[in-house]
Amino acid sequence: MPLVVKLGGHLFAKDSPDVDLIKAYARTIKECHDGSDRWVVVMGGGEPARNYIKAARSLGADEVTCDEIAIAVTRIHATLMLLALEELAYPEVVGDVGSLRRALAVRSIAVAGGLWPGQSTFAVSAICTGAIKAERLIVATDVQGVYDRDPKRHPDAKLIPRMTYDELLARLGSVSHSAGEYKLIDSVGLTVLKRSKAKLLFVDGTNPENVKRAILHSEAGTIVEG
Repeated sequence: MPLVVKLGGHLFAKDSPDVDLIKAYARTIKECHDGSDRWVVVMGGGEPARNYIKAARSLGADEVTCDEIAIAVTRIHATLMLLALEELAYPEVVGDVGSLRRALAVRSIAVAGGLWPGQSTFAVSAICTGAIKAERLIVATDVQGVYDRDPKRHPDAKLIPRMTYDELLARLGSVSHSAGEYKLIDSVGLTVLKRSKAKLLFVDGTNPENVKRAILHSEAGTIVEG
């Protein structure tokens, strides 16, 4: 069935790209893909994107320019994933929904980074999910799932295994939409996903095996639906 996998940039792009981890994700996708289903892999920007945005702001850049810089970084990461996926994926990073559909008419996997200014790669993943009518969006991040509060600040934070979209939207509250400041999720992406009725799975992507279990068995730290 159609599937979208979003890999957070903070997983594989810190001081420098973690090539071994990118290879491991690609290997996982190759092992799980049956050769016929249409899949999309969306790559985030991570620390490199934030660093370039910070530099651009110090030079007087507006927010749209900062977004464009972040998009460029995500597309570099997407190119690295294309290289790792080899012949399985369409050989160019897709830049809009039209090119996504054309790519999937040629190959069974397409890879994307950012699409337009003002959108996080989470929102991009949600748009791709709707565009290919995927039943699931798997989001790999550096925490196990959605918690009742920030687990990086509160060691006693409790994981929430299942939620509805309305519950998650209510919990989301006010989230910054400045370039480079998107958090785990954003209201734009959640609204798109709720409309598409897809299932949202959050997994700890520091171990590619968790991504594999999510793809094959829909195992996740947090599952959002309804």
